[in-house]
Amino acid sequence: MKKYLFSFALMFLGVVYLTGCGGKSVLLLPSADMQFEAAKKEYDKKHYLKAIEGFQKTIFNFPGATVVDTAQYYLAMSYFQNEEFELASVEFNRLMLNYPRSDFADEAQYMVGICYTESTPGHYALDQQDLRKAITALEDFLVDNPDSPLVPEAKDRIKEARNKLARKAYENGITYFKMYSYEASRVYFQHVIDEYTDTDYAPEALFKYAESLYKEKKYTEADEKFHQFLGVYPVHPLKDKVDGYLRKIADSNIRDKEENAAAATD
Repeated sequence: MKKYLFSFALMFLGVVYLTGCGGKSVLLLPSADMQFEAAKKEYDKKHYLKAIEGFQKTIFNFPGATVVDTAQYYLAMSYFQNEEFELASVEFNRLMLNYPRSDFADEAQYMVGICYTESTPGHYALDQQDLRKAITALEDFLVDNPDSPLVPEAKDRIKEARNKLARKAYENGITYFKMYSYEASRVYFQHVIDEYTDTDYAPEALFKYAESLYKEKKYTEADEKFHQFLGVYPVHPLKDKVDGYLRKIADSNIRDKEENAAAATD
């Protein structure tokens, strides 16, 4: 009796061990297609860890099969969906390197840029190095795939990324502006004007640049910058504020001339 109880206990412990280690591992199936389909079912059910194991078995055990590049794509997508963006980027790059003629090669190149985008910290003030990598990757995608249906999405992603970088520089300028360090603020505003002309922050930066000159009573230079603003952005929402500053500068110039004339008479 003790012998049977001991055997039962060993069987029970074996079951507990297997279930406690994350469940059964994905079985190796007889063909590449069967292996892929089993992994794809797990992917569709959002069981990404099992899908990853299944796609890996397809790639490593059936290297010559026609379905392997598709398995490579879904392996990368499994990592992406599981929010393991660095690993996803590695697998998308591997697809481009190992299967350059794959129908998924173009999308893989696009997804490398998206992986960098998704791994970037959400707040603009944090390190945005991966966002710069994303812009480079997506710009390369546009050059290499001008006819891809993903081009509009890639352009939107680039614009969004550039806006985020522009905001980071612009807000740095605002910080110095609020500290009355106007010359330092203009360094950042000029950076936005020069490097991110196509973003929403370029007109804001030009306005604050001109305003900083006005605050320092550099009216001639401020007048030039405000007129430059109107030339570039004639219908911008900031136009009324620009016009207001130009009136103040004109009034100041009139007062200066009147005061100078009165002094000359005396």
